[in-house]
Amino acid sequence: MTATVTAPGDLLQVEQRGQFWFARLNRPDKRNALSDALVEALVALLERVGTDLEARALVISGAGGHFCAGADFAGFLALMQTAPGQADDPIARYNRGFGAMLERVAALPVPTIAVVNGVAMGGGCGLAAACDRVIAAEDATFAMPEVTLGVAPAQIAPFVVRRAGAQRARWLMLGGARLKAAQAQAEGLADVVVPADGLRAALEAELRLLAAAEPAALRATKRIVNRTLEAPLSASLDAAALEFAGLLRHGAAREGIAATVGRRAPAWAAPLPELPEIP
Repeated sequence: MTATVTAPGDLLQVEQRGQFWFARLNRPDKRNALSDALVEALVALLERVGTDLEARALVISGAGGHFCAGADFAGFLALMQTAPGQADDPIARYNRGFGAMLERVAALPVPTIAVVNGVAMGGGCGLAAACDRVIAAEDATFAMPEVTLGVAPAQIAPFVVRRAGAQRARWLMLGGARLKAAQAQAEGLADVVVPADGLRAALEAELRLLAAAEPAALRATKRIVNRTLEAPLSASLDAAALEFAGLLRHGAAREGIAATVGRRAPAWAAPLPELPEIP
């Protein structure tokens, strides 16, 4: 199944191809900076993908030669005109709303892949960090320059720490350095680095792995990993045992074992669809 969910002029271009979802940030004149409307579109998409029980992956990329330049400064300037000291500070509410979207990315029960070219700055770097896999063009630039602007990387920090580790993440955010993709890979911000013309092939290789996986098993695996980040070890293992029991009793597990014994592809193995333009 191939469905164009949104039109080319929309802030977020979305396509569903078979069991794979593709989303392209589409504010090329702003290097895909994250406006309120774009964040809202991402939240709506995440809700839709999360309820698609057959989905195998969500791929996020950017239009116009860049992944994402981070926050939309026009929105910040407007918020700075609001009065301080309010019980429900509009700046804090705005900032936390962005973090809530990143939470949804990280908690999505479907594997997520960021395809980064051009820049992944500030919030864009955080968006990539919240994804399960990051494929980057070798000339891409990663940076968290918030401290050089007089602010802090407030909402992206937990996701960068989870991805890169506290020690490396702390210095990357304190220093605000710009990293080329190979450096970003060494620091834990990127997983796969290829020439720009190799992004499509690199993504296809990752999606082929997911095409061989059973969708319910993918979702269970993400739940197990996310619980490990949040719960005590014993509680995580207890929950994982229940996940395992549920999967083993599921008809798919029986099919998987039979396919392995018979040296054939399981019934759920999905053909990889024709990929849209990447990035």
